[in-house]
Amino acid sequence: MADKLELQKEALSQLVDYSEHIMKATRDVIKEFRGDKKKDTDEMFNLVIQGINWEIEVFNNCEQLINTQKTYVDKSKMAVAVGRLGEVLQEKDDIKTAACLEVDFLPFLEKMLEAGRNIAAQV
Repeated sequence: MADKLELQKEALSQLVDYSEHIMKATRDVIKEFRGDKKKDTDEMFNLVIQGINWEIEVFNNCEQLINTQKTYVDKSKMAVAVGRLGEVLQEKDDIKTAACLEVDFLPFLEKMLEAGRNIAAQV
């Protein structure tokens, strides 16, 4: 059975492969929520949220490895962002949802990608 470090490295490797896709989808949803909404925008948004949740799970399970040499992700800021998204979703305001995705979650996704790449380069 693989040890924890190997599993973490594997998860981060998968994250690097996945991140470009979820970041593009997030940008597309932001654009659509800001005025170019399509028939499947809400469905795409749900998929984006699932992808972000997966990256949060990777972070939660790899935090010590991710933030070893440098703090890529501040867990308390991430918790605030998740709470803010919950509040915005209750309002059902697409513009605020787009802003929350852009301000809170795109930077998180970018930092996770950067961390994953840097960790992969060290292996």
